[in-house]
Amino acid sequence: MMKTVSFFRYLYGTVALALVLTLSALFTAIYYLEEQNSWQDFARDIQQVLLISQMKCQTEDLTNHCVQQIFAIEDFDINQEAPPTQPETLGHWPYFDNRILVMPFQMGYQAQLDNQPDIWIRDALEHLQESADDDPFADIISTAAAMALILLLAIAVFLYWPVKRLINWLKQLETAADALAQEDYSVSLPVLNISPFDQLSHRFNRMVLLIRSNLEEKRLLANAMAHEMRTPLSRARLALGLLQRQPGDELQTELLGDLDRYLDELEKVTDNSLQLVRLQNSETNMTSLSLDQWLQEKLHSRQGQGQSISWQADIDACTLVTDERFLTLIIDNLLSNAERYTHDQIHVSLKQRYGRVSLIITDNGPGIPASEIEKALQPFSRLDESRDRRSGGIGLGLALVSTACQRLDVQLSLNDAQPGLQVVLNFPDNR
Repeated sequence: MMKTVSFFRYLYGTVALALVLTLSALFTAIYYLEEQNSWQDFARDIQQVLLISQMKCQTEDLTNHCVQQIFAIEDFDINQEAPPTQPETLGHWPYFDNRILVMPFQMGYQAQLDNQPDIWIRDALEHLQESADDDPFADIISTAAAMALILLLAIAVFLYWPVKRLINWLKQLETAADALAQEDYSVSLPVLNISPFDQLSHRFNRMVLLIRSNLEEKRLLANAMAHEMRTPLSRARLALGLLQRQPGDELQTELLGDLDRYLDELEKVTDNSLQLVRLQNSETNMTSLSLDQWLQEKLHSRQGQGQSISWQADIDACTLVTDERFLTLIIDNLLSNAERYTHDQIHVSLKQRYGRVSLIITDNGPGIPASEIEKALQPFSRLDESRDRRSGGIGLGLALVSTACQRLDVQLSLNDAQPGLQVVLNFPDNR
């Protein structure tokens, strides 16, 4: 297992390494350039010119016209004008049996030969003038700018890989968080061996495992409770059937009818609880579906059940990729809810809004206050207990709709139509 490194030490160490290497390279380059402009380089150049002049002029006498011409071609001045004061010798350079003595002169150098001490070899006057005219401040600014640019480039190169590695990990974290928001609990985040991001990776993965474990325990508990309730309900239903066969007065018959209705509600709670658990854990089977035609058939099959349902489609043809089983559960529950609470009219419309297909179901019943809408989507919620008792509501219909919408990535919104309730389903654009 790789050793974990602090992120800040990681970055600081990278920057420090870049600085050290860059400064080392700069000092090496500066030292090399200084060496190129040193007195030794000056003496070496004179040595080369002396060799050339000896081959061409057959002499090394600096007063010889031929020798002076060659030195002039190589940008050196030869004269017998001694400096006002005897300069300090910087060093000497060997030349056969003689030596080339090098001394400072203005902004450059001058030299003497051991065997010709009265003659001076100096840089050409125009070169000395150019050196004297140089602006040292401009040189400092340009050198500093060049060093800063090189330093920034070096830091950028050294920081590129660690920063890119961190950005890639953050993108993976973003993807994992989005998947978790979509209830995909199979995601895991790769561990980045840099502190504190390694701890964040471990905690994120541990959180996903805990959520997955809690959901599984919840599913098993709900499934077990629903199944366990079936046995006593079946026995109660059998006993009630035996009692209803016995002759009795009007009060007994009414009480047995109430018991029969209560058992129906309990069985519905059990069935819906099982259905909710299955919705949360079952796999979707996505198929292509003609939504407008499918809805018309669904509404036609419900006509004549007591309430008038009007239909309006602003889209000629609409094909979606969805799970028909989940979609049937959504529409059936919403229509049943509307039929239960509406006074006399239900309106269903299919529209194109904001680039998405929207299905709108509106009734003119009592509706749901805006402050209670979020509560209405919770399992076993009861907004008006007296109304629920009259209608047989058990607080699971909208919870089933909400869960199924989440599985299909359908946006569900409830609005107070005043009067009535308006339910809007915005389908994903996966046509």
